Amino acid sequence: MNKAVKDLIEISQYAGRRVDYTQGGGGNTSVKDGGVMYIKASGFRLKDIDENTAYVPMDLEKIRNFFDKVDLSDGKDHEAENKAVTAEATLKREGLAPLRPSVEVGFHSVLKKYVIHTHSVYANLLTCAVRGKELAEKIFAGADFDYIFMPYIDPGFTLSVKMKEAVSAYEKATGRYPEVIFMQNHGLVVSADTIERVKAVNEEVNIKIAAFFAIKDGVDAVCLKEEGEGKYLSQTPLIGKFVKENGLTKALLDEYPLYPDQLVYLNNVINFAPEKLVCDGESVRYNTNEKEATTLEETLFAYLFVISVLKKHGEEISTMSEKDVDFINNWEAEKYRRSLSK
Repeated sequence: MNKAVKDLIEISQYAGRRVDYTQGGGGNTSVKDGGVMYIKASGFRLKDIDENTAYVPMDLEKIRNFFDKVDLSDGKDHEAENKAVTAEATLKREGLAPLRPSVEVGFHSVLKKYVIHTHSVYANLLTCAVRGKELAEKIFAGADFDYIFMPYIDPGFTLSVKMKEAVSAYEKATGRYPEVIFMQNHGLVVSADTIERVKAVNEEVNIKIAAFFAIKDGVDAVCLKEEGEGKYLSQTPLIGKFVKENGLTKALLDEYPLYPDQLVYLNNVINFAPEKLVCDGESVRYNTNEKEATTLEETLFAYLFVISVLKKHGEEISTMSEKDVDFINNWEAEKYRRSLSK
C-alpha cells in the first residue's frame, strides 16, 4: 500500500467517523500522487475506505485536461462528455473492485494535493443561512487561511467548472490560494498540500463556527435500538427532543430543502417509501435494514440540527430552489448513490 492510499484512508477515517462531519454516503476525499488521484467511490461511506475498497484510482491528467479545455459555448452535452472522460480516466488495479468515483471528481482534480469535502453540520449553519457569507466574514476575520463562499451550483460537472473559475479568480485577485470553500446549501471543501494542514484547517473551520453559535459540548452521536428484525428505534437525543416539541412531518422536510443529501437519503424515503420512517409524535422508528436505518438517522439528525440552531439564533434559513431540487431528484448519479444506501 503506497503512502497516498494510506493518507486517503487516514483523512477518510478522520472525517467519516464523525456524524457531525459526514452522514451516510455523503462527503468525499482525495489524495494526489504524481499522475494518479485516489478518490472516494460514489455512494460509499468515508469510513468504509480501506486498502481494498471504497476508493478509485484516476488518471489525473485526463481529468484536468478535460476541465482545462472544455468550451461551454460549443453546444455539446457536457454532462455526458464529463461522464465519458471520467470512465476513461478510471484506472484498473489488481485486487481493487471496479467502482464509480465520486461525482465531484472534477473539482477534486483542480484543487491541492489533499482534499476533504464534508457536509459538516457546523459548516452548514453558514451554507444554509441567508446571511451565511456575512457571518463567515465575522467568524473568520484574521484566520490564517483564505476562503471563498460560492452560491448554490448543481453538483458534478457544473460545480467543477465554477469552482475552478472561482479559485482561479481569487488567486488572480489576491495572490493567495483559498484553502477553504463554502458551498451554499451544500457543504465545505478544504484542500492543502500536506495531510497535517488539511486536517488542521478543517478542524479550525468547524471549531470557530461552533464557538460562534455557542455550541460548546459538541453534538450527540446518533443511536439506534434494534426492536426486531428490520425494526429500529431512534435513540438520538436531538431527534427525540425535536419530535416531542415540534413533531416531524413531510411538510417540514418539503418546506426546508437544505442540501442534496437530505433529498437523496431522507426526502426520497418520505416521498416514496414512507413506511420506512414512521413518527408517532413521540419517537421515530425505521422499518428497514440496519444500513439504511443508520443513514436515515444520521441524515435526519444533521437536518434537524441545522434547522434548530439557525432558528434558535434567529437566522433566516436558505433553501434550494424548485429547479435545484428537481435536478437532484432526477439526476442519474444521485439515483445510483441512493441505491447504495440500501
